[in-house]
Amino acid sequence: MKSQKNLTVTAWLNKWLDTHVQPNLAHKTYISYRIVTNILERSFPELENVPVSQMNSFHAQRIINSLADKYSKSTLNEMRVIFHQSFEAASQIPSMHVNRIGKMRIPDRASQKHVRALTRAEQEAVEEAAQHVYMGYLAIFFLRTGLRSAELCNLKWQDFNEKRRMIFVRKSKTPSGVRFIPLRNEALQIILMQPKNTAVIMLFFTRSGMELLLQHLYCRIVYAFAQRNWH
Repeated sequence: MKSQKNLTVTAWLNKWLDTHVQPNLAHKTYISYRIVTNILERSFPELENVPVSQMNSFHAQRIINSLADKYSKSTLNEMRVIFHQSFEAASQIPSMHVNRIGKMRIPDRASQKHVRALTRAEQEAVEEAAQHVYMGYLAIFFLRTGLRSAELCNLKWQDFNEKRRMIFVRKSKTPSGVRFIPLRNEALQIILMQPKNTAVIMLFFTRSGMELLLQHLYCRIVYAFAQRNWH
């Protein structure tokens, strides 16, 4: 087993994710950081051989600069956060002898992330694929309500008003996102078919009573979509 001082950058990032991020932050944050860390591993395999004690702000900034033509500003910003927080944690371990990763800039030429609306044909294809996967009806619910994934996961039974045919989004990404959403008939029926478990306050949950992992739903729908050769 390598000593702390001889850990490589790649090894430390993975250790940091498993020790500091996964047990303490939201699962979606862990998944997001894991994806960005995988980008680093694929783009810079040499980091597997660079001792963590030799990494510094200059090297990290060069890495971010080199990826500006390939990845969006949001992805690069997450990479910046990962560098900063992981090396801040490492700096608390004297035996690692690391440098803190200081302030870094996101290159102006990096693109902004834009979310394109689905075409009619794409929406119909997604709806068809959703019919063939476990809990695929949630994809239909997204399309009928316009909810963000975190908003859906935070919905509780108390947020549903059957008489008024509305749901109340009380936790959103921005203050303006707190709102009432009228339910079209199909969305209403999806809620009414949910089992009511007195031990679970969430509106949507897995059959084992656990919180939703929408990344798994997304992967199942994409797979079903691909299996039918839709493009």
